[in-house]
Amino acid sequence: MSSSRYVVLTDFGSTYTKVVVVDLEERRMVMTNRFPSTVSYDARIGLQQCFDAARAVIGEECFQKSLKLSSSSAAGGLRMGVVGLSETLSAQAGKSAAFGAGAKILCTCSGRLKTEDITQLESLPLEILLFCGGYENSGTKALLHNAKMLAESSLHVPIIYAGNSAAAIHVRRLLTQGKKECYIARNIIPNVGQIDKTQVEEIIREVFLHRIINMKGLDKVTGLLDRMVMPTPAAVLSGGELLSRGTHSQPGLGDLMIVDVGGATTDIHSYAEQMPYDGAKLVGVPEPYVKRTVEGDLGMRESSNSLCEEIGIHRMMAETALPQEKIQEVISHWITQNRDLACDESQERVDKALTAGAVRISARRHAGRIQHISSAGVKSIQHGKNLTSVRTIIGTGGPLVFSKNGGTALRQILRDRNQEPDILLPEDAHFYLDGDYVFFAGGLLREVDEDAALSIMKNSLKQI
Repeated sequence: MSSSRYVVLTDFGSTYTKVVVVDLEERRMVMTNRFPSTVSYDARIGLQQCFDAARAVIGEECFQKSLKLSSSSAAGGLRMGVVGLSETLSAQAGKSAAFGAGAKILCTCSGRLKTEDITQLESLPLEILLFCGGYENSGTKALLHNAKMLAESSLHVPIIYAGNSAAAIHVRRLLTQGKKECYIARNIIPNVGQIDKTQVEEIIREVFLHRIINMKGLDKVTGLLDRMVMPTPAAVLSGGELLSRGTHSQPGLGDLMIVDVGGATTDIHSYAEQMPYDGAKLVGVPEPYVKRTVEGDLGMRESSNSLCEEIGIHRMMAETALPQEKIQEVISHWITQNRDLACDESQERVDKALTAGAVRISARRHAGRIQHISSAGVKSIQHGKNLTSVRTIIGTGGPLVFSKNGGTALRQILRDRNQEPDILLPEDAHFYLDGDYVFFAGGLLREVDEDAALSIMKNSLKQI
């Protein structure tokens, strides 16, 4: 528990800088507001607007004594690449760890790295590379080959190694000789059926926070804050876990999913223990209780062209009752003017169809599925996470929270057992919106007072 009565929680986004003020004594949200982001030229301007709004509500004296914490997703968020050995094991485990730390993954490579893999990695605006692979006490040849390729590359980003510990000392030597910034973490998949992401997620967050403070224009605001805590997606993920599990004194909501639709990506978070569906055999990387996936091609503005393509133009035409030319005109506008809101009926129809499509497609990429096989003793195998037990689905992000159609979009998650018998999504659920838009604040506040954090998130839920 903080000694301050109030906590001022801010978030630096690419579009908005947001503020939430919480009264710890009463465990309630006092105010929330948002202002156009100024991170691209001077983050202090947006932050001072947030602080002025907080002062106006709690007074100067209480503001000065308040604890000030922040998260950030500005300037593209945390952009990572993952290099593993096996596509279905170490690369998948690496992606899971990166997502859990709040990252957006731009590239995944598996197996022995080739020249074209290195060329692709070098061409991307990566900020961190996660390098993993191999169980403990397994072979190291492929890992050392990959370490040599990375060491000889022109990559200038921190490389985190989280593979077979037998290779760690040699990997560090090769990368250091190649003048790469190198961090060593515990092996993500030490043994068959085990996954250990905690340490590597902590390192990713620490490296990212150091970089956003020093390289993304936030160095000017750190003196005004007590702490820059974590990337925004990690804050939302942590807040959701608290909402699901609860605290010692307050029950959580149990198994749930959070859908975060944004301009550039759609994020899905799920909170549920992995269970086999209908006797299926579980295969692949063990699924964690807390899981996040990010779909970088399913955003409402910057990636609306790829989202529209994924939905299909004929479905878009049917759902909007607009001709193809009009749909493409709207989307072309949003690709270049990606902060614009829908301002006429045609744009509102396209927005509605894109939101529903983003939710529908991203949920099916996130969830597990059943594969039927003919094998002695095994009739079906399960790839991915079983979410059929989820009965609480929550929407956050501007396109859902500030839309008239949030409920319609969220219902796209539900599967039709007759049409999709092998997709492991729920068939029925209760739907809510993060009405006060405070889930990032719940994740930040969890670091200080879990009960207050849980209270403000519960109070933010608006059933639809």
